[in-house]
Amino acid sequence: MGSEGVPWAAAGDNLWKKILEHNKVLSKQPGGDQGRPDANLYIVGSRGYGKSTMLNRLLYPDKVDVPRSTEGMEYTYARKQVTNDRKDIAHIWELAGSETLCEEVTASENLFLGMRQVATAVVCILVDLSKPSEVLESLEFWLNKIKTKCATTYDKLERRGSKLPDQLKMRAKKVFGPQHEDKDAVQHTGVSLVIIATKYDTFRDVDAEVRKIMSRTLRYYAHLNGASLLYLGGLGSQRNVSPKDAPEYKALLQNFRSLVNHLIFAGPDRKILSKLNIEIDHMRPLVIPAGHDKFKDIGRPKGDRGADAIAEWRAVFQKLFPPTKKEEEKEWTFDQAQYAEPTVDAVVSQKLAEVTAYKKQLEASAADARMQAALRQKQLAAKQQQRKAAPPTSRPPPGRS
Repeated sequence: MGSEGVPWAAAGDNLWKKILEHNKVLSKQPGGDQGRPDANLYIVGSRGYGKSTMLNRLLYPDKVDVPRSTEGMEYTYARKQVTNDRKDIAHIWELAGSETLCEEVTASENLFLGMRQVATAVVCILVDLSKPSEVLESLEFWLNKIKTKCATTYDKLERRGSKLPDQLKMRAKKVFGPQHEDKDAVQHTGVSLVIIATKYDTFRDVDAEVRKIMSRTLRYYAHLNGASLLYLGGLGSQRNVSPKDAPEYKALLQNFRSLVNHLIFAGPDRKILSKLNIEIDHMRPLVIPAGHDKFKDIGRPKGDRGADAIAEWRAVFQKLFPPTKKEEEKEWTFDQAQYAEPTVDAVVSQKLAEVTAYKKQLEASAADARMQAALRQKQLAAKQQQRKAAPPTSRPPPGRS
């Protein structure tokens, strides 16, 4: 698509410009609020981390069945009724699969944090507390992907003269407030990030020191990147949830739904209406919205006071949870035989045969045209040769008839 078809075209009339002008006129009329632009929610993480189950509970909190695992990229959407004649929409993308697939999707301009999505984007990064050795590697992988893609998108916008990148980073800093002591030390991406540690129910009874290292490391990474941090548990089969634990897991789910709904339908710079039960005690499931933590409260690993705190936390974490040998992920393939449709397949085969025949016809016509052109060229060359070989025509001397 050329620049004339996108909303950031430098000049000239285009459809996007007319739509924006029309919305400005409507917004000035009584009751004419047009609401926020469509939001984009991305849910990312490795296979089996609980993304589909979490999304199912986000959209349908009372639905307790466990959906099938996602293969590849899946799309759905959510709507919120704002007025009688207006609904806000959030486009939801769930991504799971091999690193090769993730590389392809995150590199796509139209799918992941492109110029159309970055202003209203929310990214939920899932890590699995039942696989503690994978937590940090997965978290760093996605944080790096997000930062790299944001830098690419911001560069494109700035080359077009847009001030949006600076505005998004200022909006992110505003979440921390002018008095927050770490507002300038945090690496603001301009995108709302939520780190979600799933399967807390499998982690809650491990040794206190283990939980402390896990929570403080996640807190440091979340705070450094301006992200919210939430623990979730009890999202799987409810047969494994005791009546005693059910209220706690329900409260965690409500915190998660309140925060994500606020980010996608109101925006990070608006005050959240629902009161979150903030929790920073490592003996409890963490609930820490962006801007509610501090580096001094998180602290540093015992005995370390160097300049590179992230390396210190990584070393401590990997000493306690040594990275496991990564199994090679098989690329997802589509088994056409499993979903055979004889009628559709017959039509496809017929159309493919027609296309093949048409290509052969075009190739034959092109070959015939080349042959005719070569023949004409040969005939023209022969005529030119005959003219050169013919004796010159004699003319009578001047003055004689």
